[in-house]
Amino acid sequence: MSDDFLTEWAAAGARATTVAQVAVAGVNVLKYPLFAFGLRRNVEAAVDAGLVSHFADIFALQAEQLEDLPRMGSKSAAKLVQAIDRSRERGLERVLVGLGIQQIGHAAARTLAQHFPDAAAIRAASVEQLEALPDFGPITARLLHEYLHSPAGRETFERLAEAGVRLTSSLHGTGVAGEAGEGPFAGRTVVLTGTLESFTRPELTERLQALGAKVTGSVSARTDLVIAGEEAGSKLEKARSLGIEVWDESRLLEELPAGA
Repeated sequence: MSDDFLTEWAAAGARATTVAQVAVAGVNVLKYPLFAFGLRRNVEAAVDAGLVSHFADIFALQAEQLEDLPRMGSKSAAKLVQAIDRSRERGLERVLVGLGIQQIGHAAARTLAQHFPDAAAIRAASVEQLEALPDFGPITARLLHEYLHSPAGRETFERLAEAGVRLTSSLHGTGVAGEAGEGPFAGRTVVLTGTLESFTRPELTERLQALGAKVTGSVSARTDLVIAGEEAGSKLEKARSLGIEVWDESRLLEELPAGA
């Protein structure tokens, strides 16, 4: 499912906005698990059945409610609920992106998660404090502040907290990704390729960025490091041809700091 599809879906009408918002939550909060069980199909079915009418409703879904939905079944329902349960621990950055707040995409959400310890601290910030954040301007700061203090914003965060969604940030204090710092990843441009046993690609990207790396999607002369898992393809070949340092998963695990 592409971002363009979600945009078109959201523009289709009020009901579609609800579906698209939950779908964005699936991409950014739940990440890949929902794709395996048909994100669009499952969300549409849950909305049609009256089970989801708010962003937070997805976290209250039970397998018993889902198993009788069209093309679902008990096995898929159970796996979907398990994926949702695991997603509660994704953290503040993912929640902020998933909410679909105007002007708050991945970069802005990461900045907020790096500068504030939790959602309550962001809500307590003034417009001036938000505007002072890196790459934030008066429009972004005002729109965010207005949302956080609106009835809808307050209700959303209250309901997410009640549902057990983690609203604290594991990135707080790490600084802006890519800034100079200490450690084997700080200030380095890293490319991931192949399949890793210990991480999904989004999980590893998040951890490396928190450690100061810039993670990109293509290998070039500016790439400092390629981390290659199983079935790595053309990116690995290009890295070798350019003489770029390559790590396998065992080397990666050795270099990652404990608790990172």
